[in-house]
Amino acid sequence: GIHALMILRGSNIEFHKKAFKIAAIFGTVAACIQPLSGDISAKDVAQRQPAKLAAMEAHFHTEKGAPLIIGGIPDTLNKKVDYAIKIPGLLSFMATGDFNKEVTGLDKIPKKDQPPIAITHYAFQIMVGMGMLMVGLAILYFIALFSKKKWLDKRWLLKLFVIATPLGFIALEAGWTVTEVGRQPWIIHGVLRTADAVTPMPGIAYSFYLFTAVYISLAFFVSVLLYRQIKYLRS
Repeated sequence: GIHALMILRGSNIEFHKKAFKIAAIFGTVAACIQPLSGDISAKDVAQRQPAKLAAMEAHFHTEKGAPLIIGGIPDTLNKKVDYAIKIPGLLSFMATGDFNKEVTGLDKIPKKDQPPIAITHYAFQIMVGMGMLMVGLAILYFIALFSKKKWLDKRWLLKLFVIATPLGFIALEAGWTVTEVGRQPWIIHGVLRTADAVTPMPGIAYSFYLFTAVYISLAFFVSVLLYRQIKYLRS
């Protein structure tokens, strides 16, 4: 995204064109491989943490041929998802490799063992949505690279990459939210609850403040260095 922005601004174009091509190729390959990793993870989560999978999909009812839910607003009171797009059997396939297999729903999981449903579901949808946008951009770039080479010099393609710059970061944060919120109330699934793992040691807050200050400082210095580097490359 940064290299695309520099090309659009006409700064050190030859350097940024080469850097953009390298980054774009690696990025597009990674974006296309990511769904395969997601499929493997889905099957693992279905086996090891069925409550997390159920919360991710807001899958309230155990059923065979479970549909994959896209979007929607979970209604935890009425045990349904409003305004969702449902693809029949796809959740069963993603979880088990069989379109007709049963997928455990939240109805088979005790209330005290269920993670927060809405947060987990929304974070998962954001993660997948950002990922699919990046896959779409990757496909577009490969078309340009191998078939429509004139597109590579078009401003609209460069602008798309600039706009897409934060997508990976958003997907990453959403993914971590799914991981950490979706495993609640367990810190070690089925063994140790988060509430039981909280340390009673006094003064623990001070170490938290210290680490927060360190990371804020690191973020500041990295931002300054990046700004100087970009400014240098523009000159």
